[in-house]
Amino acid sequence: MKSYRQAFTLIELLVVISVIAVLMAILMPALQRAREQGQAAACQGNLKGFTLALQMYAQEHEDGFPEPRSCYFRQGITMPGDVSDHRRWCNEDVNLRYHPEYASEFFKYLSNVQSLICPTFRRLARSGYGHPDFDDDIATNVPHYNPWMNYTQNAYLGPRNSPCQPLAYKLSTIKNPGSTFTYADEGPFKEVGINTQGLNDTALFPLWPSTDAVAKVQQMGGAWNIRPGPDGVGTFADVIAGFHQAPSGNRVAGRGNCAFADGHVAPASRIDTFPLAWPR
Repeated sequence: MKSYRQAFTLIELLVVISVIAVLMAILMPALQRAREQGQAAACQGNLKGFTLALQMYAQEHEDGFPEPRSCYFRQGITMPGDVSDHRRWCNEDVNLRYHPEYASEFFKYLSNVQSLICPTFRRLARSGYGHPDFDDDIATNVPHYNPWMNYTQNAYLGPRNSPCQPLAYKLSTIKNPGSTFTYADEGPFKEVGINTQGLNDTALFPLWPSTDAVAKVQQMGGAWNIRPGPDGVGTFADVIAGFHQAPSGNRVAGRGNCAFADGHVAPASRIDTFPLAWPR
């Protein structure tokens, strides 16, 4: 007696497809969160390497800091496609992993850092390029666009001769090292009322120049009263990135990882950029 395999009916196939779709809808957000957590952990590991590099640099440079605007790069030399130092973070022709001849003295201490860019930043910078809220300083004249760095130095820290007019010149003179970041995530996006620039160089400046920042602290009665936005003091130049743990629909309203002067690494809100940068 012959036996015949019974095929699925159309209704059964539709039920199976529906069940798979429901399972995917349940699993995808969890997988996305897991991926983001992994990327955030990798980012924190990179910034931990920055804390070690800064300690080694300070030990050999009289407890001082690198120059913020050129902490990665040698000064006074022409680099490929170097229309502006604002465009180096996405110019593959000056990627220091492959072109150490352009590197600064500080860069040699970063050999233990796995990457100079947060994987979340890399993804957002590649997908967001050209959007209206993207950093518009790199819209032209980037010969080989490939984001390769996004960790920037707190520009209130640096040598006395820095054009950034830093407010702390030595690591040991930071008043609250546990709540003052040295290096931080910076994001590629601008947000109306919050910041005017996405990542564009290696110096993170909430308010610039420093003399204006000093006056603002005195006026507001303390650094923690200085927040960006319409409910704060207005628009900052730079802010800590907000792409980690960002709420749905707002990719800049989350948190960014920071390396603090006491050596620990932790996420922080872009709203807290100024008080966490303030070294006094």
